[in-house]
Amino acid sequence: MSGTGQRLVTGLLAAALVLTVLWMPALYWGVDLLVALLVARGLHEYARMARAAGIDVMPIAGILTGVGVVLFNSLALAFWWRGIGGIPVVSGLSGALIVLVCARLFTGRHDLRAMAADFFGVAYVAGLACYMLVMHHSGDMGPGFVTFLLVAVSFSDTGAYFVGRAFGRHKMAPVTSPKKSWEGAAGGVAGAVLSVMVLWLLVRHFQWQRHYPPAIPWAWALLAAVLSVVSQFGDLAESMIKREAGVKDAGRLLPGHGGVLDRCDGLLFAAPAMYYLYSATTALFWIFSG
Repeated sequence: MSGTGQRLVTGLLAAALVLTVLWMPALYWGVDLLVALLVARGLHEYARMARAAGIDVMPIAGILTGVGVVLFNSLALAFWWRGIGGIPVVSGLSGALIVLVCARLFTGRHDLRAMAADFFGVAYVAGLACYMLVMHHSGDMGPGFVTFLLVAVSFSDTGAYFVGRAFGRHKMAPVTSPKKSWEGAAGGVAGAVLSVMVLWLLVRHFQWQRHYPPAIPWAWALLAAVLSVVSQFGDLAESMIKREAGVKDAGRLLPGHGGVLDRCDGLLFAAPAMYYLYSATTALFWIFSG
């Protein structure tokens, strides 16, 4: 099977798995466990790249701490954080920093650069991933929030890939990622907007409004475009790490895509962007309507 064929088959199978876990009430906690597993794998890939770049990170400590951040957020959102307000991501990362520093102290591996890399990995992979949990735990709209995010980012990636291959001429970041082009970036934005508009039509047709953010078409299109741009910056950020490590892919777990970080790099940046953009829009609406 060609690389493109592998990419499509892997993407379809992954989408079927994620949407099943996301929308079946009996598998509600499966989302949290799936995120924890992906974070563990992503941190394994990150540690591999960091070591290839000559940084003495602590892989086991990083993986355990990252999974701990995810589980802390999961339990906090489910049982007590709603009554306090805000989100537990920052609290989880504060605890992670203390744990990672103590791990260095007790093992005697006093390396400031490596310690910073340990924390960066946990904040990058686990901290950003936790925003998907924050959205998923948003009541009836939780699954719709995450579905919107997945659709926008996935089809942004698909649009950028195919348009870039067919029409890419002007390099967007030749040093960081030589294959990415401005034409591909525009294709990514178009793919995100078109896919979200199809989702909007489905939501209206099947009357799924209570499971999604308010179905205002221009707002959905604008949000999809912004998420596409943000996710492409996430892709470039991971490319920067890979170039520093001298590797082509973060891993080989997903045929046609590479590793977990190769598939989820844009999603990690887009998740907090969606959460804060929606929160800001809701706050402005409440202010001006009240």
